[in-house]
Amino acid sequence: MIFENRHFKQGLLLFLFLLVSVFSISAQSVEEKLALQYFQNKEYDKAADLYKEIYKKKPTPIFYNYYLDCLFANEDYKTAESFVKQVAKKHPKEQKYKVEYAYVIDLSGNHKKATKLYLKAIKSLTSNRNDVIDLANAFKVRGLNDYALKTFEKGKKLIQDPPLNMELADLYMAMGNYKGMMSEYLDLVAQDDSYLTIVQSKLQLIISDKNNDAPSEALREELLRRTQKYPNKIVYSELLYWYSLQKKQFKLALIQGEALDKRYEEQGGRIFQLAKILYSNKQYELSIEAYEYVMTYGPQNRYYQTSSIEILQSRFMNIVENANYQESDLTELAQNYEALLKKYGENASTVKLMTNLAHLYAFYLKNTDRAIEILEKVQNIPNVNHYERAKTKLKLGDILLFSGQKWSASLLYKQVEKANKYDAIGFEARFKAAKFFYYVGEMEYAKVQLDVLKGATSKLIANDALDLYLLITENMSLDSSYDALNYYARAELLAYQHNYDAAIATLDSILTAYPPGEPIRDNVWFKKAQIQMQLKNYAQADSLFQKCLKEDPYGTLADDALMMQAKLNDNYLNNKAKAKQLYKKILLDYPGSLFTVEARKRYREMESKDKSSLENKDN
Repeated sequence: MIFENRHFKQGLLLFLFLLVSVFSISAQSVEEKLALQYFQNKEYDKAADLYKEIYKKKPTPIFYNYYLDCLFANEDYKTAESFVKQVAKKHPKEQKYKVEYAYVIDLSGNHKKATKLYLKAIKSLTSNRNDVIDLANAFKVRGLNDYALKTFEKGKKLIQDPPLNMELADLYMAMGNYKGMMSEYLDLVAQDDSYLTIVQSKLQLIISDKNNDAPSEALREELLRRTQKYPNKIVYSELLYWYSLQKKQFKLALIQGEALDKRYEEQGGRIFQLAKILYSNKQYELSIEAYEYVMTYGPQNRYYQTSSIEILQSRFMNIVENANYQESDLTELAQNYEALLKKYGENASTVKLMTNLAHLYAFYLKNTDRAIEILEKVQNIPNVNHYERAKTKLKLGDILLFSGQKWSASLLYKQVEKANKYDAIGFEARFKAAKFFYYVGEMEYAKVQLDVLKGATSKLIANDALDLYLLITENMSLDSSYDALNYYARAELLAYQHNYDAAIATLDSILTAYPPGEPIRDNVWFKKAQIQMQLKNYAQADSLFQKCLKEDPYGTLADDALMMQAKLNDNYLNNKAKAKQLYKKILLDYPGSLFTVEARKRYREMESKDKSSLENKDN
């Protein structure tokens, strides 16, 4: 019985304690809410009275700030000074309150005394790194960045390891002093290059800000200055090379890369990798220049043979990207390929050369027999890795489809798909097979295959599959037939086979048979424009892209047509003013387009160039 009473009493006491705690928390919560409401309503007298009491119970930084802000709003600097002084006494080791006390005096109008106190706080610093950072942060919180700067400068004299450059760089960033910021980062890596990776990570975030080019330009100028002034400091050259790649300033990257290659005696290794980067960024002339540099090391160099092969592909792309290339340019290139193939022989190391040559013969020199002959030989070459063999089989399928042997092409696609079910090359084969069935009018079967491919691991294949899937689904008639789409697919195949006259005639028949409002019509205009691009009839292509846009201004191809038109005027028709307006139209009318980033970048470049031209004209 006694045992039970004792437990009853303990339980009752616990219950009462919890009840009191709940009421206490509830009361405090109400008090805090009321104080915040007064503060937000700018009733600072009432808010100050409440926050004073709240801070006594909960001396946290948030209530400290609220109470002080109320006193500042009421210009009650005397009470504020007394309050901060009391808090400072309770926290004598915290640097923050030295600044807070001086700041109150500063606000009260006694700037001379405040300045002395600010400087005294800085002067009192020791080699304690945390104290330096805390004091600088206290100045920063109150917007006293100049004093924060003096704090770090004093700290740099007192502390060498770890250095304070990073913190100082952040401060310069906040002040908008990008030159100072970059100097700190570069001083740091010059002192200790183990910080290079960390600094690069910080800089990558800073210079990638598309809305502010000033930090990027400051870094470029400082790196150029230092590489010239301190040629023996390799870290500056490495950073300038890195920077040029980040900003896609590829000519500068090649210059710096070659200098570093010679300095480190890399035997062309860095430039060989750079050549690949240049090619992937469509910098074909620079890619050729890079491969030529590598080849100066001679045939004994490990990169020589691959470079001698890859340079031909760069030359091919450089030729076909030129609006005015002649067939004789490609014939000469094919002769260079043949000479190289004769030199190195038909073996595993020249499979890529053979594939590129076959592509050139089939799609540009109308010699499909020679192209097929080359690729059929590849299938019998020993020691070719599985992936390369599959790629050449797909290329052979493409050429067979191009030459009209569509069922033989389909068989090859299915073979590659079956042998590589779960690999990227297998997904590519499956997409080509699905597109084949689209070409021959088997829309439902093609749609099933494309539906699976929408989840492919390869983003490019997934996107292409989705586009074709949408084209099929959007162009199914009410009776579930695909009459218009069948004609369009036939035209696409004819265009792929370079039978342009027949393709155009088929497309025109669609426009005649199907009135405005039919979903297929904007695709027809777009395809007609693409064909004229292939035929180098750029003015006509411009007009057709415009018709595509007019057909359906909010259709899936609208922004594509606008971007193509902009590039056409920019790069081929040399109508920069029109191109600029078209880039602007993309930004204004199609803000959700995938082309907005590219359009914005080019528009800003053109805008900047126009402003510079006007300034020069005025001068």
